[in-house]
Amino acid sequence: MIRSLASAASLLVLAAPAFAQTPLEQALAASADGPLYKFDLALSTGEVEALMKVDPSLPEGERLSVVSPAPDSWSEDFAKRVKNMKANTDGDIWCQEFAENIPANAALVGETDTTATYSFEPQPGAEPDDMDKVYKHLTGTVIVDKQSPAILNYELVAKKAFKPMPVAKIKQFEMKIACDRAPDGRTHVASLDLNLSGSAMMQSFSQSDRQRISNLQAIPQSGPESGTGTQ
Repeated sequence: MIRSLASAASLLVLAAPAFAQTPLEQALAASADGPLYKFDLALSTGEVEALMKVDPSLPEGERLSVVSPAPDSWSEDFAKRVKNMKANTDGDIWCQEFAENIPANAALVGETDTTATYSFEPQPGAEPDDMDKVYKHLTGTVIVDKQSPAILNYELVAKKAFKPMPVAKIKQFEMKIACDRAPDGRTHVASLDLNLSGSAMMQSFSQSDRQRISNLQAIPQSGPESGTGTQ
């Protein structure tokens, strides 16, 4: 009897991790698979209010189109930005993508019946990124859904000024992302607010952006089974 009880206890111990996932672990393990979506992108800066449409089913370089303002009113800076966005837009708007930057040792700092909030030092992802040299200077906060595991909010903030390279100094870095549910249940970036200021090559700069994503429309026959969805 004692032997059988000990055996049962050992099985429970071995099985425990499967039943003891934290809300963060559940959210980070949530599936990112699903169909592609067309969507509207509203961009607001200190100089321009723009409305764009994104269709990730189109060929690379053609996925983003500007509805307004008209091209003849674009500034040189905005024209360069549109060119860059056209070249790099892939339609990936999923908040699950931030999971790779959140380490396993993220600390629980708040909790409600429906959400859990964690603080962390962001880590580089699997692929090289322009942000890799910046992450070590930032503090991250993520809010996850406890009832239907997913990332709901993601924030990166620099607590003090830092130099990502000898010729540049960042005085302010603040990026706040709010996520919303897509029709299939995944969370996507609904809003992104970026405030950045500093100096580079003895020239001061300041950037304040607000992006809003809305009007998601699923693209037919674009799930993982078709080979064209998010995987």
